[in-house]
Amino acid sequence: MTSPLQEARAAWTALAPEIVEQFGLLFAMPELSCLEYRSMDLLAGWMEAHGFSVERGVGDVPTAFLARKDSGGSGPRIGILVEYDALPGLDNEPQARRTSSGRKPGHGCGHNHIGPANAGAGIAAAAALQQAGLAGEIVVVGCPAEEIVWGKLALQAAGVFDGLDAVLTSHGDYQNGSISRPCHATANGEFRFSGESAHSGLGTARNAVAASEAAIAHFRTIAGEAFDELQFKHVYRFAGYSPGVTPDEVRVWASVRHRDFDTMRAGYARMEAVFSEVASAHQVDFRGDLVAACRGYLANDTLGRVMADCLQTVGAPAWTKSDIAFMEELSQACAPGKPFTLHRELAYFDQGIDYYGQDDGDLSWQIPLGRINWAYPENVPIHHWAWTALSGHTASQAGPLMASEAIAIAAVRLIADPHHLTAARAELDRRKAGTIVPPPEFGLLEVLTKRPEEFWDATW
Repeated sequence: MTSPLQEARAAWTALAPEIVEQFGLLFAMPELSCLEYRSMDLLAGWMEAHGFSVERGVGDVPTAFLARKDSGGSGPRIGILVEYDALPGLDNEPQARRTSSGRKPGHGCGHNHIGPANAGAGIAAAAALQQAGLAGEIVVVGCPAEEIVWGKLALQAAGVFDGLDAVLTSHGDYQNGSISRPCHATANGEFRFSGESAHSGLGTARNAVAASEAAIAHFRTIAGEAFDELQFKHVYRFAGYSPGVTPDEVRVWASVRHRDFDTMRAGYARMEAVFSEVASAHQVDFRGDLVAACRGYLANDTLGRVMADCLQTVGAPAWTKSDIAFMEELSQACAPGKPFTLHRELAYFDQGIDYYGQDDGDLSWQIPLGRINWAYPENVPIHHWAWTALSGHTASQAGPLMASEAIAIAAVRLIADPHHLTAARAELDRRKAGTIVPPPEFGLLEVLTKRPEEFWDATW
């Protein structure tokens, strides 16, 4: 008689070719946050084909979905998070050079892997539960708009994750292993400076460009003095069409991040206040709109160790010689002359803090969360054309396949041995230590759910 975990491995092995196929299909249709209509439909349809009950547009977010399959009876409910949005300006062919196919976005964060890998884990886990006769439910949540740190906050506020006993996920990074450590808290928003248009030779007393530049420079100085290690980043969404015309409006998209949520939130408030003060001094109108603010991960060693054990069962990514050869070529294109470095073993990561922010950070303070990372070469920058290139190449597949199989096994193990879930909840409550976590903070719900094109065109 085979064990439930053996059933999970067998189900996943049979499904693996479909997962690989989905990697390529999703790579070929990169879509920006809240515009992932085809990507959502592809993954939701795949879940339906495997017997899941699927609700599209869950939580009133059109590009989200909820796929559920239970094995009968009353048992634990394990959530698996699925991401599928792409990044603007990062389209690239799967080649070791900068070469665009003409698409606006690209999978420079590898979400074409996360979607199929995590969804496939759910399909395999549900099949194993039925085969083994274990009572429980697999709930796969299609989560749009991770790249703007928005989607899971909106779904959490809508109650989509309510009733889950644990949530599992994976992501590409620079290490292979189970992650049980915090990441950065982060917030981002859009800021408008509105003045008067003018011939640039004559100028205007209400210059929105000058006001925005002064505001950014002033806050950068303040941030360095008042907030230790606060990271501040910005881009101009709109700043005019011609140097001959001073525009009447400038839009800035800015973010802050810090290891401490309260410091990050204070930094964001100070940024908005400084922007407003400088705008007023320049006789320019000002408006700020929060996109999202999210905590860093609350670590959970109980789930982390379960995930680590499952990874040991699966083993490290099985890269081929040709995989390594392409990654070496790509690494040299990004960092000529530097040695090739790739984490090829498995490890457990419970020390330090990760550089990124995630929109499931708040969720990890509500429901125990386990995460697996898989490695890319260290010389290939994330959120870069080269990450897109690798995400479309077969050399990238071994890592997410490793994570996918391990998540399938972990989901079955948690249902088969629910004492892990009890321990994970107790650990969450202990680590939370009475911290009051307010409801998720996010904005632009109307725009991002009904007029997302206007958000990306900066015309809302």
